[in-house]
Amino acid sequence: MTTKKIHKSPHILAKIIIGVLAVAVVSAGVILLFSADSVGDCGDDTKQGIDVSHHQGVIDWASVAHSGMIKFAYIKASEGSRHQDTKYLYNTEQARAAGIAVGSYHYFHPNVPVQEQYDNFMQMVSIATQDLIPVIDVEERGRKPSKQICDSLKKFTHLVESQWGVRPIIYTHQHYYNTLLQQSFDKHLLWIARYGIYKYKPHPTLEDNHPCSVWQYSNRGRIDGINGDVDLNTLCNDVELQDILLDKSLTNTITDRL
Repeated sequence: MTTKKIHKSPHILAKIIIGVLAVAVVSAGVILLFSADSVGDCGDDTKQGIDVSHHQGVIDWASVAHSGMIKFAYIKASEGSRHQDTKYLYNTEQARAAGIAVGSYHYFHPNVPVQEQYDNFMQMVSIATQDLIPVIDVEERGRKPSKQICDSLKKFTHLVESQWGVRPIIYTHQHYYNTLLQQSFDKHLLWIARYGIYKYKPHPTLEDNHPCSVWQYSNRGRIDGINGDVDLNTLCNDVELQDILLDKSLTNTITDRL
């Protein structure tokens, strides 16, 4: 490609310089905005948690716990009807041994039979090893209309409630909730992901005014003991750790995997 030599007036050159500076400032802002975040950047330091899966590799849970900042951890157990996270048992055992309250989550596929998904989840999870209310992670639409997604999700929540004695927490992104789930899960605690330019604004506000109980404010956090990025979360709207603890006296221990 050839370039023509263009003679520019001082006035034009000044505009170009100002424009370049403006782009540089905006770019710097974007770099800062989306750089790796620290635990406690949002919310109370006593209400911080993480969620992990095999993507984080081998976690040194003693190092994670050493700072005293991480109060809870949600660990991926399963996905769909077949996938089982390869680091689930290790993460659960080591996190609890380090003194961190542990819960489990299932990644939900709207187009997969609900019973098969719940069975897959329970093949991995022993209620006896859980400290926190279980979570259903729903992020995919699977070409389903809102009503079908909500109906399938409700079937899964009913299976959890019948065995665990508690309604599961529902995790999703703010846009997904506002588009597909709002006004359908009024009695559930919600865990909402919202990052980026909203980071230093108040916690997520949903269109149906359902309060957000857990806010995932970053997916680029850095913590001692974990190589690479990790999701950062904080309890919000006056929710305390005790509010998401599992009451094991309510669980159906007959069907619990021993």
